[in-house]
Amino acid sequence: MTSAAGRRLAKLEGALAPREAVLTWLVDAQQFPSLADHARSIAELPVEAAPLSVIGERVEASVRASMKGQPHDAVLDAVRRAIGDGVFLFALALLVNTETLEFAKVEGLRASAVFYWMGALLGGPRAADLPPTEAKVYVRELADAWTLWRSVVDRLSVDVQIERETRAILQHRYFGGRDVFFADASQAWLEQVDLVERLVSLGGVLSRAGATPTKQRRRSEGRGAVDARVAERVARLVDDARVRAYEILGDRPKAVAIMERRLLAD
Repeated sequence: MTSAAGRRLAKLEGALAPREAVLTWLVDAQQFPSLADHARSIAELPVEAAPLSVIGERVEASVRASMKGQPHDAVLDAVRRAIGDGVFLFALALLVNTETLEFAKVEGLRASAVFYWMGALLGGPRAADLPPTEAKVYVRELADAWTLWRSVVDRLSVDVQIERETRAILQHRYFGGRDVFFADASQAWLEQVDLVERLVSLGGVLSRAGATPTKQRRRSEGRGAVDARVAERVARLVDDARVRAYEILGDRPKAVAIMERRLLAD
């Protein structure tokens, strides 16, 4: 990953530890309106000026400076591990953005459908306008439908909570609390949160107004279940980023080992 041009760039801009090198790249990258725009901006760059090359050069320079005078093999091993950390953090930052965009796309469609579903339930016939025998069946079916509707809203809300907590843990643990969103991912996330919060709010308003006859609702997931799902989500995203990093570094056996462990666990 080293080159004469890269070494000169590292000396000019400063040697950095893996996290700092990735965050420095991120500050510049987040000036673009989207991840796709950033990718297009680097497509024509020479290899030595590409983000991973620059990150690698900065990290290597930092390790060599901190281990000056130590045995050559020890320095090379430390350089290899530090560059690997930088590649992993780079992959994780990109993964958080792509996963958030996909989550907002899919769950946004689901939330929009739940809005239409609510409208259909509210726009149905009134029980008072139906014959008594039909009205009794209709009231029961309507209550069932509203119970199901509320359970879906609960699920949407919990899923948003899990994604929020997952990202907070990843950003705190690996990026020093730094927000890693590009502008498009940030906007998509905020729109999804707004959709779900409006559904939750409307559900509460309708319930208080007596507009939604319901049966006993299933209790939402408890804190323990949410924590378990967050931990699983964090572990999966970290694994995915490590697999990507090993692939970039050409260490396919380690990438395969992670996937084998996951398959066996499932």
